[in-house]
Amino acid sequence: QWEAAKDGKGADGYELQMRENSGGSHWTTLATNFKNTEVRKKNLDNVTGYQFRVRPAGADVFSPASNAVIGPTLGWEMKHLFRDLDDETLLGGTKEVTLDDALAGKDIVLLYASAHWCGPCRQFTPQLANWYRSMKATPEGKKVEVVFLSADHDERSFQQYYATQPWLAIPYDADAREGLMAHIRVSGIPRLCVLDGRTGRILEDNAVGKPMDINRWKALARK
Repeated sequence: QWEAAKDGKGADGYELQMRENSGGSHWTTLATNFKNTEVRKKNLDNVTGYQFRVRPAGADVFSPASNAVIGPTLGWEMKHLFRDLDDETLLGGTKEVTLDDALAGKDIVLLYASAHWCGPCRQFTPQLANWYRSMKATPEGKKVEVVFLSADHDERSFQQYYATQPWLAIPYDADAREGLMAHIRVSGIPRLCVLDGRTGRILEDNAVGKPMDINRWKALARK
């Protein structure tokens, strides 16, 4: 039955299971009637990785377990950079996103210091948002992220301004917000600091007014 399903013959769906890649781990069912060819799973933080297996609908036998899959993890340098982030949680619009889910596997991370009271910021933010949306629609965009560091005077102003932005943000009351601005030495805004997403190294001090060239940033990261 499994051989027929593997060849794409006669299976209307599959039961999909996973387990930690360590001795004696139990299989957990992720889907009972899976019909796609790709699956995404968050919080894969076990360092030994995970195995998956499938069983065609109506069959008794599961496929052999897959090779171990290890999810992307955030390097210790980036974790240290965001060490003051409460519960290691960012804002993703109106939702909360864990630091690992947000930034693990990213080649480039841009820290955007800005505020609604700042006229040049209000001019630049829509331009950055247009670039961000276009960039996210490309394959290389999956490896890039922007994180907003608010320089607003109060949380209400932060919330109103962030509502116009499509990327992630440090919560206004998090110590990490001021810590990160101090780290990149913000003395004026808008400021768009380009980091190596693996090491946290500053690749470009301020990209405002400069070409938004991901390939150039990646080349800088390789040096």
